[in-house]
Amino acid sequence: MEQRGKEQKDKLVVEFFQTMCAIRRLNWDSLLREVSRREVHFLKTIEQFHCMHPDIPGMYVNDLAEQLGITKSGVSKMLRHLEERGLVERHVDPDNRRNTFVCLTEEGFALGERQRDEHDAFLLRVVDSLGEARYLEILGGVRELTQCMERELERTNESKKTREET
Repeated sequence: MEQRGKEQKDKLVVEFFQTMCAIRRLNWDSLLREVSRREVHFLKTIEQFHCMHPDIPGMYVNDLAEQLGITKSGVSKMLRHLEERGLVERHVDPDNRRNTFVCLTEEGFALGERQRDEHDAFLLRVVDSLGEARYLEILGGVRELTQCMERELERTNESKKTREET
């Protein structure tokens, strides 16, 4: 990198950040039907819990709040809204009546499936537009770039710790 001139370095950095900004500006919400991004996040979290723990009747509201990083009252407000729409159900834990767990209804699962179908169809249109080989090449490059950045961040953090310790 030292051999590159300042203009070339600047160009590489600017190109990266412009690309990242363009990706962030994509209107992913346009793919959503019937629900907001926040509602999808709630529903996916509950669904993932169900998939990982099919023998447990639902996810505790406290655990949902913790996993989402929001207050229990914020979770309760969203759950009330989702419950009114018939997407989730809340039940009192018969073993500990102070705890409430939440689960998706059949309509909640169906909505998740419709959302996945919509996202899958979008991605397949992108693959068709680029061509499968080019799409996979780009994904491989992004994956390689991400791994390299993770390594460099790790080195930077280790170097920082070493400097702080001395």
